Amino acid sequence: MRPSKRVVAVAAVLALAAAGGVARAAVNGGGAAGDVEFQTGGGVSTPSGSFITVATRSFTSGPGPIVVSFSAEGWDQDWTSGGSFAGHNYAALRVRVLLNNTPVAPGAVVFFDNTGKITIRTPRPTSTSFDWAATMSSGGVKTVKVQVANLHTFDMAQINHYTLSIQHG
Repeated sequence: MRPSKRVVAVAAVLALAAAGGVARAAVNGGGAAGDVEFQTGGGVSTPSGSFITVATRSFTSGPGPIVVSFSAEGWDQDWTSGGSFAGHNYAALRVRVLLNNTPVAPGAVVFFDNTGKITIRTPRPTSTSFDWAATMSSGGVKTVKVQVANLHTFDMAQINHYTLSIQHG
């Protein structure tokens, strides 16, 4: 006997709902984050090898999960190796997130690099994004800072546009 269209439709909906429940549990792992903060900006450039703050956002939150997303479009150029570049060093912009002045795991990540192209002096913009996640053990006023640094001092990094998004409980 062949199942009716209604039975097939109900089975499909139940299967999708079950799969969605599994996906949600695997994705958030720390509970719902009901509030969103965001900030946009750009026009940030630095030759510094030390971390500098490019975005700061403060908010009040209870304990629970926090997810910080930083998306940016920009470029990095190797200006320190001169004509002797042999593929051993390259320019890269590192980005890290601090929550109340404490680095959020996994720490600094590479956002842009020059892919080893030293002879090209024209900026080659690219875009990237990364998410940092943690659990806040207590509530209160929280401050998120996004900091950037070049891998090598005096390379040139530029962020043309960025979006900082913070989801928290």
